[in-house]
Amino acid sequence: MKFSFVTLISILSTNVLASPISIKLSLKSSNSSSESLELVTGTTDDYLNTWYDITYPSIENCNATQTKMINKYYQDLLEVASTVRDHLINEGVDDTFIHWFGENGNPVAVLGFIDNIVQGNKDGVLYRCDDIDGTCAKNPTYPGYHRSIAEQETVICDLFFTSKRPIEDMCVIGNITTVKPKKFAGIDLFHRFCHLESINKGFIAEYVEDYDQVVDYAENNSSYAVLNVDNMLYYLAETYSLQLTDGGCLGNY
Repeated sequence: MKFSFVTLISILSTNVLASPISIKLSLKSSNSSSESLELVTGTTDDYLNTWYDITYPSIENCNATQTKMINKYYQDLLEVASTVRDHLINEGVDDTFIHWFGENGNPVAVLGFIDNIVQGNKDGVLYRCDDIDGTCAKNPTYPGYHRSIAEQETVICDLFFTSKRPIEDMCVIGNITTVKPKKFAGIDLFHRFCHLESINKGFIAEYVEDYDQVVDYAENNSSYAVLNVDNMLYYLAETYSLQLTDGGCLGNY
């Protein structure tokens, strides 16, 4: 089953620019609380044409290497989101969509999900690398966590930098069903925004995470599949992999 909804989406996409945009990410240096570092990135990246008002979190208490890696992985997030958005608009409810959202899944809801991650209000949203609560040290398997006493803050643990991979490694280190979408840092950052109420609007959540449950949602509960974080992450990863190799690299479904 496949249909096109280009006409509808074109109404929703009138903000798309035709020329590359220059983006600035304001970062606080870990060396001084008053020092500000400003990075200009993405001036030649075509995927940045997709949105005119991309929003960014702030970064605090991360060293220069960590900052560089986060910045790169944020660009990974944007590349994946842009590629998948274009695929969704052009292909509609194709086999990949059906894998993760079912034949009755609402493609416009999925489009809004992606757009809100990229363009949603990130005022007060903060990445920090200082393990301020000691939770990373107490839980060595955590790549990051959201602070319960500061809900807009995400602590990035050292494990994130040593275990996550750039999107260039997709379809190289194993099938998606084996390594899992969150192995790729850009997709993991996408997932971390879903925990923020300012982004998820109280609807998007990790209702189920187990692979078999994710597939069951797609087959039997499309209305929740389009709101479930892990259904979205698998859709992002499989769709992006289609651009890398013929047939993608999902693995056994």
